[in-house]
Amino acid sequence: MIPNNFDTAFEQVTELVNDFNKDLANCIRPDYNESQVRKDYIDKFFIALGWDVNHEVQRNIYAQEVRVEPSVNVAERVKKADYSFALAPEFRKIHFFVEAKKPSIPLETQANCFQTLRYGYSSSKASLSLLTNFKELIVLDCRYLPDFDTATQRIHKKYHFTDFLNSEKFAEIYYLFGREAVADGTYERECSELKKPKGRVKQLKVFADGYREIDDSFLEMLEGFREELAKNFKKKNPTLDSDDLTEAVQRTLDRLVFIRFLEDKLIEPDTILDKFGFKPNAWGQFIAKSRDFDKTYNGIIFKHHFIDKPDFVVDDKVFLNICDTFAGDRTPYHFNYIPIHILGSIYERFLGNVIVATAKQARIEAKPEVRKAGGVFYTPQYIVKYIVENTVGSLLGNPLGVPPSGGSSTETKKPAKAGTPSSVTPADVAKMRFADIACGSGSFLLGVYEYLLAWHTEYYNKKSNAKEAKDAG
Repeated sequence: MIPNNFDTAFEQVTELVNDFNKDLANCIRPDYNESQVRKDYIDKFFIALGWDVNHEVQRNIYAQEVRVEPSVNVAERVKKADYSFALAPEFRKIHFFVEAKKPSIPLETQANCFQTLRYGYSSSKASLSLLTNFKELIVLDCRYLPDFDTATQRIHKKYHFTDFLNSEKFAEIYYLFGREAVADGTYERECSELKKPKGRVKQLKVFADGYREIDDSFLEMLEGFREELAKNFKKKNPTLDSDDLTEAVQRTLDRLVFIRFLEDKLIEPDTILDKFGFKPNAWGQFIAKSRDFDKTYNGIIFKHHFIDKPDFVVDDKVFLNICDTFAGDRTPYHFNYIPIHILGSIYERFLGNVIVATAKQARIEAKPEVRKAGGVFYTPQYIVKYIVENTVGSLLGNPLGVPPSGGSSTETKKPAKAGTPSSVTPADVAKMRFADIACGSGSFLLGVYEYLLAWHTEYYNKKSNAKEAKDAG
């Protein structure tokens, strides 16, 4: 990594502050844009904190601790965080985000704070994140369910650029957001020691002003949607039985969640759900879009279903309300940053309930087996990681340097010691098959998939495999 220490960082940032102050009149002009302040000051600020912002060391795009997004407006509403910061080798575990703005606009607004809060909250781990235009720097507490109207109340600390000249105040930033502080666990310890508000989580509503874990809040929102849709579908389609009603609601919600992923991950070039209300028959637009997506994504989620038939009736007002809550400008969730295992655990709990239809009504009940077991239980991510590393990792000769635990082994391949070369090749891996016969939400299969991606990345980046990597295309 880029070598650094506090004295060097303080010296570099002091020089930045002096340059900014000398040119302040030009820096606060409206035509001095976000791209310029990022290049001239913000990038250099975090380089001083020890981060490889310009990727001078970490050139492999799949193994970079700092992800930097271009400063452009994307798809009207959808936008990724300007910077995200992780640590090797867990590049998907984002520790904090930074959202940048140009110096001429007010930084401390509900909109700016809310945007940053969505990134941190959705990731489930970035408890503190930053909003800055270099002239000011705001630290936001992202543990709360983001609420637009109270977003500025989540400000944890504020700094003016002249505060960076004070060694004690700069130390507060350096020893919290500097790479050294994140690497030695100081950032996580500080976040874990943040004071939590009093009050029982389940007494708080989804958009209430309170502390909620993302899996609890998102699950509660989905459950609310399920109840609304179930009552609406039953009222408009009275012949639906319990099984059909459960299936119709589930297929609708699956599509809505998938579309949100497409939007926030920028797989689709424009927003989708918030456009349904511009013309009459929002449900009809939703079904038409589903038919289009079936051609593109070719999965069961958009395959023709009885909800797609013309005689399936839906109250547009109820459906639009769900779309607005789920995809409007003030939704607290950003799906690009929700970890896939979090979504899996939410769905496991969500699928523990079914819809029971009577002659005229619909209600939600736990499945009999779930009631008997006392609830739905899902596998924590650290257990998934441990099992995958000690099964698949051992099978592949442990090339990622994960020490085998518990003496796991296979008949076909003998585990190598941590850090030693493996005789396994991608051709060998291509012949392997991995199955989880009690799949649930797919947490183990996703863990295997991520491990295989990391294994292939490691393999093809070795100099000894350069020719093979080139031939593989």
